[in-house]
Amino acid sequence: MTRLLAERLVAFGIIIAGGIVYLLTLDFPGRSDAFPDFAAISIILLAIGMLARSFTSRDIERLKGSVVFDFRYEAWKPLYVIIVGVIYSISVIYIGFYTSSFVFYFAVTYMTGLRNHKIIIMTAAFLFPLLYAFFSLALDAYLPEGLLF
Repeated sequence: MTRLLAERLVAFGIIIAGGIVYLLTLDFPGRSDAFPDFAAISIILLAIGMLARSFTSRDIERLKGSVVFDFRYEAWKPLYVIIVGVIYSISVIYIGFYTSSFVFYFAVTYMTGLRNHKIIIMTAAFLFPLLYAFFSLALDAYLPEGLLF
């Protein structure tokens, strides 16, 4: 498969996925569909731009050659981070927001290759109290609590 064809197929796939999301949100009550509709339409417009750009002479030249499949960890890292993000979203319900966020933060920083432990811990020491203060104290939001807290 050529890189140009792959680019166009990805654009079509994104347009279809955005259309499905838009159709699924039509039944949301009130205006609760405003953000998902905006996001879906924006993604569709960007994909249309991506598709249109693939017909320009510059992109036709840039996308010459065949698709090369790379099965190294570095190439698949975004997919792994997405999978961990989905697991995080589910674990928030069962384990709790703060515990899941704490584990997710350290897992993703490790997965993305950040190894400066001093910076990671300093960021966590600043980030998590700030999250607690903002959501629990300032907004009085009740975040999901699970088995731990």
